[in-house]
Amino acid sequence: MSGILIVAVLLVLVFLVLVVVKKSSSKDADEVSNFPYIKRGVLFTPAERSFLGVLNQAVGDKAQIFGKVRVADVIETKKGMTPSERQTAFNKISAKHFDYLLCDLKDISVICAIELNDSSHNTKKAQKRDAFLIGACKSANIPLLQFKAKSSYNINEIQEQLKPCLSPSEVEPENMVVENNTDKTCPKCSSSLVVKEAKKGKNKGNKFWGCSSYPNCRHIEAITS
Repeated sequence: MSGILIVAVLLVLVFLVLVVVKKSSSKDADEVSNFPYIKRGVLFTPAERSFLGVLNQAVGDKAQIFGKVRVADVIETKKGMTPSERQTAFNKISAKHFDYLLCDLKDISVICAIELNDSSHNTKKAQKRDAFLIGACKSANIPLLQFKAKSSYNINEIQEQLKPCLSPSEVEPENMVVENNTDKTCPKCSSSLVVKEAKKGKNKGNKFWGCSSYPNCRHIEAITS
């Protein structure tokens, strides 16, 4: 009888183990079904990683660089819109992101957004997306700088394009000359933007967009190709 009892006990233990294993497998299957996600390989493409290294050198300790930030985390819909209008406007930015953001070291407020444009931006769909981002940033008064993806970069040239955003005080408004008018408008006061050139100082010869209503408005933007 003792032998039969031992066998019975063993069979019960085996049964219990099988039940536990089955439940565990079922739980794992449910988790896979509810959370069908895997980790992506890398955050940046090789071209984006290359530019990030150059951007770090160009920015130095003047700003904090963030990458792949959702547009909806940077700008939001305006007040006074209907729920339907707000949802439509939000949907247009919810799935888009900026390649890089430069933020103030003290409070992480946004200084400017940066887009790296490679050959994929030559498609109509990409150009439509780029035009939308330009308009959205203009509406939100966020400078958007666009750089072409290259095999190599000149750090000094990048620093010059970043200077109006990172070191606006180094651009001397009183020493500017207007070169020509354009159809661009100032995002702050809606006056015309004009191409200006610094006459002296560290930025002598550098050109940039400046508000035509200076000194009442001191808005400036970098000129990007």
